[in-house]
Amino acid sequence: MAEPISLASGILALVIFAHKSCLTLHSTIQSFKTHPKRVRDLVQELETLIGVLESLNDTVETNKHVDLSVLDLPLQRCGNACNEFLQELQKCCARSGGDKQSFRDWAKLKYMGDNIDDFKDSLAAYQSTIAIALMDIQTRKSSVTLERLEEYKDMVKTATDDLEARLESIDERLEALMVRTVAESESSDLKRIKDERSSTKKCLLVCAQFSKLIDELQPTLTDGVSQDADTIPGQITSDGLRECRASMTQTVQRLESHMRDILGQIVSTSDGTMTQEDLKYLGRLREEWETARQGRDICIKADKHLKDDISVIDNHATGDDAVQFLVSNSQKTIHGKNRGFGDHIKQLGGHLSDESIQKVSGDFSQISIRRFESIASPAAGEASAKGNGVSEEKSNWRPQYGSGRILKTEVHSDATVK
Repeated sequence: MAEPISLASGILALVIFAHKSCLTLHSTIQSFKTHPKRVRDLVQELETLIGVLESLNDTVETNKHVDLSVLDLPLQRCGNACNEFLQELQKCCARSGGDKQSFRDWAKLKYMGDNIDDFKDSLAAYQSTIAIALMDIQTRKSSVTLERLEEYKDMVKTATDDLEARLESIDERLEALMVRTVAESESSDLKRIKDERSSTKKCLLVCAQFSKLIDELQPTLTDGVSQDADTIPGQITSDGLRECRASMTQTVQRLESHMRDILGQIVSTSDGTMTQEDLKYLGRLREEWETARQGRDICIKADKHLKDDISVIDNHATGDDAVQFLVSNSQKTIHGKNRGFGDHIKQLGGHLSDESIQKVSGDFSQISIRRFESIASPAAGEASAKGNGVSEEKSNWRPQYGSGRILKTEVHSDATVK
């Protein structure tokens, strides 16, 4: 395992690279006089991405032991994409005369065959991937409110949906490039690879549909099949669905690994059949596909953490002497509230062992018992005090201290026994 310092220095170098590339592109675009709406939207997306990168930089510097190597590829691709787009912008400006004050050919600016809006979507994918990774760290290390937790869940779902859509978009471009290349080529190897890729796509689609079905069945199990989560049939069914979901996840990972190998074969096999421009385009598509896939995996892991490793508890209690527990006897993170209305409410929160929970529960019970006894004791204490000759007017004794006893002074004669 790599040392924390080397982990931090590696990711920090990539953060600095991506941040510098974004800043350079941002300042260059701002140096142009005219900014149509799509360009203003791009600038805004760049500013959001720059802010997230700065937050990541702070996190890396203050948490050197945290392994963020999963962001290596997204950060590398983010920096490269900004530099490549900057080069295209400079070329486009040069073709228009090189005057930034009069440049108006934003509509002609293309990157990887797409317009400014598509490049903005790429930046949004990088930004959401980094933001989800930061959110995952925060929920593991510190407390967040229940409302904030719900915002995180929505954030993860939105990012996952966007990255899935991006993967489909990249796949469509790869398909179009493959169709054109195979049609122009007589290579049997390239045709075989194309068929292999199509077969892998179909298998991934089957896995996605089955995984979606499992996700739809799990809430049904909770709401309808098993009203009691502790019933044996409910547990067996729930465990089986989880095993199926885990199996599908592993299958998808293997298929996507195979797809990655296929893309590598396409690049190597197409060397003699594609133009240099198409090869460069294919290489970028391959990197974008891998980056989007990795970003989606980050979202899936963050979603799993929010669902499996965090207990959400919202306790409400009314009445006197209520007892509220907001505890975990496992390593689960707890998010929630203890809200009580009444007198002498007792609350406990934190991570405790079973023995500690039982001990504190017993202590709470004893506190309540003693309080009830003290409420009932004044009358008995008063009678006992009178029986012992204690004058209520002359004594500072209070019943809550117990009934008390008078200590009488006895005088003994100083007799000498011989």
